[in-house]
Amino acid sequence: DRPQAAVLISSATGFPRDFYLPFARYGAACGAACFLYDYRGVGTSVPKSLKSFKTDFPDWGRLDMAAALDRLIAAVPGIPVIHIANSAGGHLVGFMPNHDKIARHVFIGVGFGTWWSHRFPKQQFLDLFFWWIYGPMKLAMKGYIPAGGLWGGSTLPAGAFRTWRRWSHKGEYFRSELANRLQPHYFNDIKARVISFVFTDDPMTKLKCARQFLEFMPCAKHEIRLRRPEELGVKTLGHQDLFRRKNEAAWPEIWSAVKDEWKKGAI
Repeated sequence: DRPQAAVLISSATGFPRDFYLPFARYGAACGAACFLYDYRGVGTSVPKSLKSFKTDFPDWGRLDMAAALDRLIAAVPGIPVIHIANSAGGHLVGFMPNHDKIARHVFIGVGFGTWWSHRFPKQQFLDLFFWWIYGPMKLAMKGYIPAGGLWGGSTLPAGAFRTWRRWSHKGEYFRSELANRLQPHYFNDIKARVISFVFTDDPMTKLKCARQFLEFMPCAKHEIRLRRPEELGVKTLGHQDLFRRKNEAAWPEIWSAVKDEWKKGAI
């Protein structure tokens, strides 16, 4: 059967595409053509040597996310494109030169990434330890952040780590860099509607953080949906746990929102 919508799924920082595969398969059963991909330096996009590999956070949006979107549209042309973005996947939207090809965005745990906005004390302590002790130690030893240990994601290139750390220590996240260092960007041009899901047990994205980040896209209409894990029939959702197979009971809530958007038929 012909899919009813094309769905691009963009990962959180350092999380490989395979992490989202069960969630994507569920979406495919709902009638969506789902496309998963890895940012350069992560998962299946790791080069032979990461030690001297040069890439930066915005490259993932300008190059990788944009290329993935074009590939998806070429595979299933003529149907609405919905973008599901987890955490940093939402941060990267404004760097996509082809963002206007997306009809709707569904954000999961997307918000301001300043370390002091995270849950106190555990998450804030872990953040600072990662930024100033564990991360620099691994960079000195390996030239990148390897998978495992304190870092829960896949490999993380040095350039992405340093930019992420810089942003997390700025009062307005990366807003102050948009006028210069982060040019070109398209945050002010985004008009696609955004549904932003925030979970009450997320240690990194609070309701306030989600609202603050949506201010980066002043022309986009948006709606924030705050949910408790027990409302969706699961024990925890956190920052990424929604996508784990054990939390499949919560997936209909997300895919129902996606289906509502594609039924509106905006391309």
